[in-house]
Amino acid sequence: MTKGVWRTLIWISGFIALVTGLFLANFLASRSALSTEEARLLGFYSFDAPREVAPFSLTDHEGKVASNESLRGHWSLLFFGFTHCPDICPTTLSVLNEAVRKLEKPPQVWMVSVDPERDTPSTLATYVPGFNPGFRGITGEFDQIVVLAKGLNIAFGKVPGPEPGTYQVDHSASIVVVNPQGEYAGFIKAPHNAQNIRKIVSAFH
Repeated sequence: MTKGVWRTLIWISGFIALVTGLFLANFLASRSALSTEEARLLGFYSFDAPREVAPFSLTDHEGKVASNESLRGHWSLLFFGFTHCPDICPTTLSVLNEAVRKLEKPPQVWMVSVDPERDTPSTLATYVPGFNPGFRGITGEFDQIVVLAKGLNIAFGKVPGPEPGTYQVDHSASIVVVNPQGEYAGFIKAPHNAQNIRKIVSAFH
């Protein structure tokens, strides 16, 4: 076999390997991605064009800064709640833990407090990690929380409690999805299901 023929065979083999690799990559990507219909059946509503997240600066339960930069480099799930919440918040955090705890590449999960008056970093530190050590509790100045919530279509407000001086906080129960570029990519509507959230998150990669 001449040297020229040998080189040609090597080139052809390499070309076939490249084409096969590209085909498999595209096939696997198509298998992992969700169609719009599949996503909505699971409760996930994505935007055709991700939206910018307004600049914000808050504090997590360890006293570290939580800002737009903290959202970059990985997928993130943001849930707006508070530690005095009687039902929706603990239920949602439990569901999120069940959804992500066994994933090879879990997203970062934040609970952003809609009750910063009572939810200090130390209060969040005794609450949020109890659901999952990797979850972050976020609090800070009320105005900063409003800026973040408003830009992510999350509404909340105080509701007077049964006793004078007491209150609860009504809030949206959607889970906000932020992509690795730090952009608002969509939301997962309530009621939440761990298996559905796991399927949604698995399709991100």
